[in-house]
Amino acid sequence: MFMVPTRLLPTAFTRLFSWSTKLRMAREYLFPPEPAIQDESVAEMTRRHFGQETVDRLVSPLLSGVYGGDASQLSVRAVLPRMVTMEQQHRSLSRAMLAARKTPAPTPATPRTPGAPRSLFTTLRGGMRLMTDGIAAQLQPGSMHLSSQVHSLARPAHDLRRERLHIPQDAGWLVETAFGQEHFDGVILALSAWASASLLRPISAPLAEALAGVPYSSSITVTMGFNRADLAGLPPGFGFLVPVKEGRSMLACTFVHAKFAGRTPPDKGVLRCFLGGSGNEHLLDETDARLTDIVLKELSEILGLTATPNFVRISRSRHAMAQYGVGHLERMQIVRETVATLPGLALAGNAYQGIGVPDCIRTGQEAAESILRSLQQEVPAAAATA
Repeated sequence: MFMVPTRLLPTAFTRLFSWSTKLRMAREYLFPPEPAIQDESVAEMTRRHFGQETVDRLVSPLLSGVYGGDASQLSVRAVLPRMVTMEQQHRSLSRAMLAARKTPAPTPATPRTPGAPRSLFTTLRGGMRLMTDGIAAQLQPGSMHLSSQVHSLARPAHDLRRERLHIPQDAGWLVETAFGQEHFDGVILALSAWASASLLRPISAPLAEALAGVPYSSSITVTMGFNRADLAGLPPGFGFLVPVKEGRSMLACTFVHAKFAGRTPPDKGVLRCFLGGSGNEHLLDETDARLTDIVLKELSEILGLTATPNFVRISRSRHAMAQYGVGHLERMQIVRETVATLPGLALAGNAYQGIGVPDCIRTGQEAAESILRSLQQEVPAAAATA
């Protein structure tokens, strides 16, 4: 379970770890280390419990595949809070995980159809764009300005009408775009933290400083299509992760046709390869042809794949993956406290409390609810004093 061994025989006979590491894992169950007093990196926690080899061969590739980050930099309290709780309660992570496995899982609110197996991975059949298209379809077309850069945010100047209604003079926000300056009661910034920092710096330097301090890594996705017959030699599973110590450019590869049903025709297969991450920003400047050569060479060395792809699609995402470094939770506390002093402002996205799609949806819902609450508090207050 992530970095914690929970089954004896597979752990004992795996070729992934040396016998010294396996003995270290057994020792962790009997003689666990003392819990950490303060925040530490995921690598530090793993090293204390299971040794450096577990960091290099298991934890680092897992985190680079998910976060595009470095296990020695990521905060364990922000990235793996459950592990911190387990350590505090049981000291031994192995003991804690085995105890958790014995606890019955909660009954789902909506029972599954009998006989329908639950997939390990779930996505939208028509692609992730269905989600944003579905939201856009519920909005008035005239209310949306797409591909319109926001030049600045500001608080409104003194207004006599607001003074007569006893509404605070700094209520609402002025948003300047190519369409001019418009007034809004509330603003949600669903941006990268560094982009939000740029807009908010004239309004609150402490907030901008806290947001600008969230580090980011970049990523490259190389998607290749093959004939299914050319992929007959792939190992079972949904893909693989590559430890940094292997010295390769590739961080991970997903067998898309195996991971998600309905993604490809029966006779076709797709491999999605990920490069970049912390320390590999230089790859963003490589040409498409060079990146293609790198990926094909490494696929040949790792999988024995020598076929020529039917197509290649390359996507570069600069500074797109937020990194929850040690001290991230303290930084977020500063952000929350400062945002609370700016009525009508809310933040959403992957820089705050989770990088996954469900986390981003949750932060968006919480941001909308926060704006609504602030407006509901403002209107009754103005009516009571009018």
